[in-house]
Amino acid sequence: MRTLLHRLAVGLPLAAGLSVLLAACGGGGGGDIAGVGTGGTGTISSTVSVGPISGFGSIIVAGVRFDDTTATVTDEDGAVRSRDDLKLGMVTAISGTADFTALTGVATGIRFGSDVLGPVTSIDVTNARLVVLGATVSVKATTVFADGLGGLAALRPGDLVEVYGFYNAASSSYTATRIERKTSATRYTLRGPVELFDSANQRFTLAGVTIDYASVPLAARPTLANGVIVRASASSGLSGGVWRVESLGSAPRASLADGEAKIEGDIGTMLSATRFVVDGVTVDAASASISGTPAVGRRVEVEGRASGGVLVAKEVEVSDEDATSDEAFEITALITDFDPPTLRFRLRGQLIDASRAGVVYEGGTAANLATGRKIELKGYFDAASGAVIARKIHFED
Repeated sequence: MRTLLHRLAVGLPLAAGLSVLLAACGGGGGGDIAGVGTGGTGTISSTVSVGPISGFGSIIVAGVRFDDTTATVTDEDGAVRSRDDLKLGMVTAISGTADFTALTGVATGIRFGSDVLGPVTSIDVTNARLVVLGATVSVKATTVFADGLGGLAALRPGDLVEVYGFYNAASSSYTATRIERKTSATRYTLRGPVELFDSANQRFTLAGVTIDYASVPLAARPTLANGVIVRASASSGLSGGVWRVESLGSAPRASLADGEAKIEGDIGTMLSATRFVVDGVTVDAASASISGTPAVGRRVEVEGRASGGVLVAKEVEVSDEDATSDEAFEITALITDFDPPTLRFRLRGQLIDASRAGVVYEGGTAANLATGRKIELKGYFDAASGAVIARKIHFED
């Protein structure tokens, strides 16, 4: 799966006053993370990457491996968390240093956050989707389900779930990268762009859900307008088809100052054939080399230079968010909880199944699998079993 990524690098020294600001995934709870670099083709003094986690060993986001051993991990509310809280498919914002040519870096800060938290109202296994808190969530082959959940078919109306992913404006639904069942929650949340903004009646639409924000204190409201990315929350769910929220926070994933930038994400709005918006960032692709046809809901990777708040693109690549790979996930870690009869074990807490035919071994065989052995594993996620299915195993020692 091609992950949603914001990789930002500024092309001038800090003295020039150029910076890249990237809002935390969680919206109103935390501050911005700054990134300033040397041009995006070598070692970058400070950078930010955003996207779902596709691997561990070093934490892997959009193919970039960040050493996370000394990173401070926080959630969307700014609370300090553990590296053990990070899971495959979680959407993260990483600050630190990186060399985008070598695709390696060192993370100093990692912030993770979801887009939906609330009760399931309906499930459509045939069409791989469910409705949570009134919003539709699409499930893909690459969607990771937390251990023990057993995939979409195991969910029931009334279950409380947390969904990590991204909003697709074409389908007015979220594309899930990870789904977890929760036992309780003090507040329900939705993150996404404001639509059908009605200031007179203090309402707007978010992911197809009618939001009434009259109860949010004026001083606590962000600037609202169509297209603004917000996180809404309340202690209860919808009533009469309306969600009366108690809190609103500004929640853009990226806010660019002048400098070089690279962004991957879903197009939310087409302003013209060559001008569009990706998660709040306006892209001018009039002079760009474009591969594919940009359209609302399409996944794009954009590289260019931000100027006056607009990303002037040099290259735009349109891709398919439904694309899958047998090696979509990668984990390097010590084996724990190895079960010889089933060839199942865990890597950094993630359940692994190496029992299926066709596993390629490097530097050993299945007989060498054992608790305490360090391996690099590549594979794909199987929702029914809740395991990453091994396709390639390389013994590290």
